[in-house]
Amino acid sequence: MPYCRKCGAELAEDARFCSACGTPVTAPAKPVEAHKTLKVSGKPKIIVTNTAPGSVEVKKGSEGEVTIDLDLREPEDLDLNISQDNNTVTVTCHSKVHPLHWSKYVFSRGPKADVFIAVPGEADLNLENRVGHVTITGIKGDLRAESDAGTVKMHDCAGMVAIATKAGRISLENVNGTVSARSSAGSIEFSGALSKGENRFKTSVGRIDIMLRGEPDLTVEASAKVGKVTCSPELADAHYDQFIGGRCTGRFGAGTGRLIAETETGSITIRR
Repeated sequence: MPYCRKCGAELAEDARFCSACGTPVTAPAKPVEAHKTLKVSGKPKIIVTNTAPGSVEVKKGSEGEVTIDLDLREPEDLDLNISQDNNTVTVTCHSKVHPLHWSKYVFSRGPKADVFIAVPGEADLNLENRVGHVTITGIKGDLRAESDAGTVKMHDCAGMVAIATKAGRISLENVNGTVSARSSAGSIEFSGALSKGENRFKTSVGRIDIMLRGEPDLTVEASAKVGKVTCSPELADAHYDQFIGGRCTGRFGAGTGRLIAETETGSITIRR
């Protein structure tokens, strides 16, 4: 049974106007899929800014091209743009309707944009997603991703990695390189090989679980104001401070690089 999008009143099947408020009856917009393929060379840069609800997913595709697939709901209320400047591809999607006016979508759930992109195996990414998760799979490069409210996941990636979320979990699986991961409220899980640069994992509320692979060469500084810090196996030159929540310092190997792990409330586990 159809309903009026303005007042929610039940509509007759053949109604042209709402009998309760007089609003013209229009057919509900159906989800729309969009597809575009762009030719690139070498190592492209991909910039995505999505302020509408929805997910952003980037995975390894064919060399020499960037493929973009969009799954849109209420597309008439979305401002979408796909552009290319030499080897830089930019995708932007914004909602035309202010969140305070979303009451009009009480029956249609409002605009949504899911962005799916396939890129060459080596690419630089700068992804910003306002409401929804971000997933990156199989890419090597300068990889940056941020979500205001959503989980950020990365699998089988390498390079300079910078991940941030205000309210969501961070999951980095088989990730190698220099890593920065920050969450205001959510756990951080990492497995992979960290470089000899500075690697930082920080969350205000949530646990941090780090599984180091290979032969780490890192100085370790781990602290939890309310929580426990565990390192296995025992660090060289290990020092534990029992008077400041949980705190541990020490090193793996010669301690050339740095691993800093911090949480306000939650446990920290560093394993090999």
